[in-house]
Amino acid sequence: MAQVFFFSYKGDENPLTGLKHLFDRSAFAGMIPRGESVAIKLHMGELGNIRHIRPVLVRKVVDIIRAKGGEPFLIDTVANYPGSRESKAKYLDTAARNGFVEASVNASVVITDDSDELQTIPIKKAIEGCELKEIKVSSLLLKPSCLIVLSHVKGHELAGFGGALKNLGMGCVSTESKRAQHYVNMPIFAEEKECNGCGKCADACPTKAITLEDEKPQRAAAECIYCGTCHFKCPSGCWIWPPGSKEKLQLYLGHAANAVVSGYKGKVVFVNFIQDIVPYCDCAAPSGNPVVQDVGIALSFDPVAIDKASLDLIDKSPIIPGTTSAKPPDILGKMHHTNSLVQLETAEKLKLGTMKYKLIAV
Repeated sequence: MAQVFFFSYKGDENPLTGLKHLFDRSAFAGMIPRGESVAIKLHMGELGNIRHIRPVLVRKVVDIIRAKGGEPFLIDTVANYPGSRESKAKYLDTAARNGFVEASVNASVVITDDSDELQTIPIKKAIEGCELKEIKVSSLLLKPSCLIVLSHVKGHELAGFGGALKNLGMGCVSTESKRAQHYVNMPIFAEEKECNGCGKCADACPTKAITLEDEKPQRAAAECIYCGTCHFKCPSGCWIWPPGSKEKLQLYLGHAANAVVSGYKGKVVFVNFIQDIVPYCDCAAPSGNPVVQDVGIALSFDPVAIDKASLDLIDKSPIIPGTTSAKPPDILGKMHHTNSLVQLETAEKLKLGTMKYKLIAV
């Protein structure tokens, strides 16, 4: 049974103090090697997203690391879709606009893409249905002696929810590896829908894979990067997710997360911020209004356990009236018509962690 340390927002104590309590109680603060680098993996938010992890919370984590003699830096990867995070330059500008600069967080900000040195990690064990053979991860993320994975727990249209596992499996890998996972979730054109031939999907497609023929979209599959832009831009809902594809994506996600951890040789800890629990991920702008009250902060050495605890805590938190008709269990998964536990069950089968946990209040 894994340990999940939990600081509740129900009390009167400052969340910044609560973060320190979590690191101290878990003993991870004492594991930070003096004088060595510590990577802090997080999503710094799409431009216009206001629900991502607040810089003041990240600064506290940085201060804890520095107090123990570690040398922290923030790190994330570029996105696989057009937007304010599609390149290093754009992401660094977006991070700065969202408050992630060295002056505010007391640590450098590093963004990686496929031009950086990558390490290939094979998928040594696969569950039936997963054809993913390998993933690639930036060496900048794998080399530090400590890795702290900070995750904002929220809904996600494809995975049901996003937490530590998604931060690992999708957030830590190369663009090529992101596409290899999203391949199983490529939108399809629903002929039965009433397409008005507006061409917005073709205009928005970043690779021009979609063209209009007789006022109907046609896609060159070889040019598709599986970013889902056609789905999100279509005003008529003609591009849909294939049945079962959300669960298949989660299957791949669980394998990728397991591979990332297997390729990392240092100490790793996971911190989930269970607050601003909105329907959509930090990639979305806007990402919607919170559906339940803020919960607190969790810390664990087990990514499966911390995600399961986060989902359970969300299910126990009061629903904000008028935000959702979904009921526990798995409120976020039901909102997105999938089972959020698929990614957890996959990771558990791969021995990445366990869904059995003990919640330890701090």
